[in-house]
Parts: sequence; C-alpha cells; structure tokens
Amino acid sequence: MTRDSYRRTSSSAPVWVTTGLMLLALLFLFVVGVAIFRRAAPPEKEDIQSADEIVSSLTQQTGGDRQMPVRETPRGIPETAELLGVRDANVSATAKRVFENSSFKHTVLARGLPDIDATRFQYQAWLIRSYPFEFISTGSLVHNEDGSWGMLWIGESGETYDEFIQVLVTLEPKDYDENPSANQILKGSF
Repeated sequence: MTRDSYRRTSSSAPVWVTTGLMLLALLFLFVVGVAIFRRAAPPEKEDIQSADEIVSSLTQQTGGDRQMPVRETPRGIPETAELLGVRDANVSATAKRVFENSSFKHTVLARGLPDIDATRFQYQAWLIRSYPFEFISTGSLVHNEDGSWGMLWIGESGETYDEFIQVLVTLEPKDYDENPSANQILKGSF
C-alpha cells in the first residue's frame, strides 16, 4: 500500500474550534433560558396586614362594638379552675370564685412554688378578660406555714366579674409597674 491510500478524504476542524462552538451553543441556551425565566410573571406579593387593619377586620366581623358572649359567674356556687405551671410542671394551684350576697370573692391556693427573696419579689395573681382585653391585679400571694402560697380578693360590691375567666400568677419585683410581667408562673381558666 502506498502512503496516499491512507490519506483522509475529509478534513476535520481543530479541537479548539469544536470546543468553542459547543461553548457558544451552551452560552446561547443559557441566555435564552434566563430571558424566558425573566419574562414569566413575578409571583404576587402576599399582602401583609397592619395591626390596625387586623383589629378593624375583627371589629367588622364581630359586629362593631358588640361584645363577646358572656358566661355568667354562677350565683352562690363556687367555681373552680386548675392552674398549671407555665415553665415548671411541678407547680400547680387551685383558683376559686364565687358571687353571692352582692360580693365577688376570688382565691388562689398554690403548691410547689419555689421560695423567693420576699424583700425583692412577690407572686402576683391576676384576673384577665380576653375581649376587650383587660386585667385586674387581685393581690400578692402570701407564703403559708404549710409551704403553700395563697390569696383572697374581694371585688367591688355588686360587680360580678363575669368576663374575667382567665387566671394568671406572675413573679413580680416589689416595685412592679401594675402590669403583669412576662415571668408567668401559673395559668388557667374558669
């Protein structure tokens, strides 16, 4: 065989030309993909309501100034609520309320509360109404000889406090600002 018989009849492009064309084709596909992606409609932004808008919508849903239904305090029959520890499952309390003879009486008896520095802190009980939101301080819990903590609160004459169904016990500094602190100890409802 002669050397001419092994000659190639077609000539191929150099490797760098083939690689360059492939890179250009990939770049073109990338640019087309980005253009298609950008043309798509942007996702709709979720409309976040302000606090005033939320309160306004709730007021409209409940019929303006109409109040929530009230569950009356049983007259002359003590009602009991179990209070559970917010952070500590070992603490608990029993809250009672009764309306009789035009007088509202509320008591809390707690067990398992840790001792505190009574010169700086106190356990404070609260009655809370959810709607419209309001709270009443019902006084400091007193440390009893048997290790329990308790308090008795008598409301204003003739007032039933029907809407105040939540009970909260907080740990407050002695010079607290007449608002419940975030340091909640016990919580429950009638």
